Amino acid sequence: MTAELAAGGLFISCGELSGDGYASAVVRTLRSKGVGGRIFGMGGTRSAAAGVEILWDSRMLHLMGIGEVLPSIPRLLRLKSRMIDTVMFSGVPTVLVIDSPDFHLPFVASLRARGWRGRVVYAVPPTVWAWRSGRVKALARDVDLCLPLFRFEHEFLQAHGVVSAWRGHPLADDFASVAPSFPPLEARRIALLPGSRRSEIRRLLPTLRGSASQLRAEGFSPVFSVAPGLSDDLKEWMKRELRGMEIFEGEGRELLSGSAAAAGASGTVAVEAMLLDRFMVVLYKTGFLSECVWRMLAKTERISLPNILAGRDVYPELLQRHATPKNAMEALLRYLRDPEYRDAVHSGLRIAREGMGEPGALAFWAESILSGEVETRRPERQRTEETSP
Repeated sequence: MTAELAAGGLFISCGELSGDGYASAVVRTLRSKGVGGRIFGMGGTRSAAAGVEILWDSRMLHLMGIGEVLPSIPRLLRLKSRMIDTVMFSGVPTVLVIDSPDFHLPFVASLRARGWRGRVVYAVPPTVWAWRSGRVKALARDVDLCLPLFRFEHEFLQAHGVVSAWRGHPLADDFASVAPSFPPLEARRIALLPGSRRSEIRRLLPTLRGSASQLRAEGFSPVFSVAPGLSDDLKEWMKRELRGMEIFEGEGRELLSGSAAAAGASGTVAVEAMLLDRFMVVLYKTGFLSECVWRMLAKTERISLPNILAGRDVYPELLQRHATPKNAMEALLRYLRDPEYRDAVHSGLRIAREGMGEPGALAFWAESILSGEVETRRPERQRTEETSP
């Protein structure tokens, strides 16, 4: 497979900022293993810095909720068509897609329908264990290998006929040399993290801004994260909205490490907070229609991965109308002022961190992409293939 990648290259596609981070990390790992062929497709600033030839900006997929997706469908269909043509005519042997299932599952299905018989690897596959489990059929039909983030995802996929491989979460590599440390409560800094998607930021920023005013009145120092991968116009809008507030434009994990606690959007940053042993109030707001769909199709009551890994509510989850400045403030103050509750939080975070697996996930991803073989194939599936005519 290394020779094939060197000759035909690798097509890669990611949408979310977190996906861009995974893409850049796995590309660097592939390069370190001697892959010298063309790596091209859709990505962001981090992928570009890792040497990916960016044909489409991943910010084109920064959408949240049905209210944003529906008006964008014609544009997304045109994008999908152009990407399919590029893959078909490039001769590329392998396609790697990362996260963003509402775009990538139809993209891969259309590739197969066009007759493309190359290898598809799906890193950070859709959370079929949590909701819209019917998508597992598309994964089994169209994807050659899934590389999930967590063991429970891996086991669910295997149980439903999907070829999956897992060793650990890539963030375990990033934090392998960073021992979880008790938060600097005396610093009184509170990290406020409104997210990375435009609609997410616009929905959460008023709540976090209200919390910041209350935190200041209580003698704390709220600091807002302005994520590095945001578009320039969104960064400028945030700075105008946060005039008079302290902001931080570095990586969210850097802000978290020097903070006593945090509040913000559910997602990768919550996992980073868990790895740093930081308490976080998780906020989630979306449109009414998206909420209705979620309630109909969801199979889990929890949305924060640290809570799912711990098996209990370590991080308070304030959803929809409950995501208010008052509720966020009360949750933060309970943690900061109640030693018994604080001990229970850190006990839960220790349990959650155990679910991250072993370091070396990125090397494992790269090896899985290069090998073209999957050692974790279910025995009954192997027998079926071996006995097929």
